[in-house]
Amino acid sequence: MMICAECGRCGRRSILSQRSDTHEPQLTSAPAEPVTLRCDLCGSRRVQVVEFDSPYLAMAFVAKRGSGR
Repeated sequence: MMICAECGRCGRRSILSQRSDTHEPQLTSAPAEPVTLRCDLCGSRRVQVVEFDSPYLAMAFVAKRGSGR
């Protein structure tokens, strides 16, 4: 699974990471802090996270600039 992001202000799309299906999350007693993403191009905090099952779909998402999915 590929995790991507799209900036709501400038439309920049990026691949954040590749999530392994076999990796199990670590269990801790402390609650996780909320993650805030920021666009590296314009600095906006209006960043939407998008997940894809295929690396090919993630590359197509990043290659297409502009709105829409």
